[in-house]
Amino acid sequence: MKKKILVTWRLLIDDFDKYKHLFEKNNISYDFLHVKQYAAVKDLIKIISKYDGIICGDDQLDKKVLSKANKLKIISKWGTGLDSIDLEYAKQKNIKVFNSPGAFTDSVADHALALMFSITRNIHHNYSDILKGVWSKRICTNLTGKTVGIIGFGKIGRMIKKRLSGYKVKFLINDLKKQKIKTTSKNNIFKNSDILFLSVDLNNKSKHMITKKELKVMKKNLILINVCRGQVVDIDDLYIALKNRLITAAGLDVFAKEPVNKNNKILKLNNCIVTSHNAFNSESVISLINKTTVSNLLNGFKNIKK
Repeated sequence: MKKKILVTWRLLIDDFDKYKHLFEKNNISYDFLHVKQYAAVKDLIKIISKYDGIICGDDQLDKKVLSKANKLKIISKWGTGLDSIDLEYAKQKNIKVFNSPGAFTDSVADHALALMFSITRNIHHNYSDILKGVWSKRICTNLTGKTVGIIGFGKIGRMIKKRLSGYKVKFLINDLKKQKIKTTSKNNIFKNSDILFLSVDLNNKSKHMITKKELKVMKKNLILINVCRGQVVDIDDLYIALKNRLITAAGLDVFAKEPVNKNNKILKLNNCIVTSHNAFNSESVISLINKTTVSNLLNGFKNIKK
């Protein structure tokens, strides 16, 4: 019996010609849904009932959507994060969910360091000065002797530490899971870090982990780097802390609502640099994850047959 899938992730849609033969071979037809960022509930709820599988990005596959997905058997997520999918309800409905763990470890770790160095070496300000005709000599910050906090010591957190281990820095680590290395409390990290990297999964414990309460105890010279999920930081509280120089600077690749509104007040600060949830986006891994995501879907259907 022929199956039908929906493909919403733009980077796979752009590269889909490479995989057409695999779907034809497995008697699977497909539709594309072109979205700018992700498919919202209103986009999916009207059409999801038609499909046996979906290849998605950060689409909102919540209970409302999945309750209408009467045929759906496979969700193949492009990438790693699964917080946009109601995993518990999917399990109740016997919908198999696949992703690519560790797919973007190198890319995201590199991006986190790029944000940090852009701030510590004043690269973005220096560049802006030159464009204005100002040959500035801004004072910069070295890493030597600094304390680096990492909250979330999974693959990305460990890679950030590995990347920075050649520098003369002290590490403070926190993670929900027991680690082989010495860990400490989040509060100790907040109080003592000069640079703080956030690389946690989004869950009930990490949502709004950073609010005005935590920001008030941080060192005034702290640089905050967030490359995980925007909801981990209360953006309004962060804005106030940055504006009032309670902390020195922030580098953000993620926001709770994306794309971020061009009028968002945090974009007007000169001590916050942002990127467009683009840390994952490295040419060398895109084709690999496309292939893995397709394989996850096809293998999922094969296993259901068994």
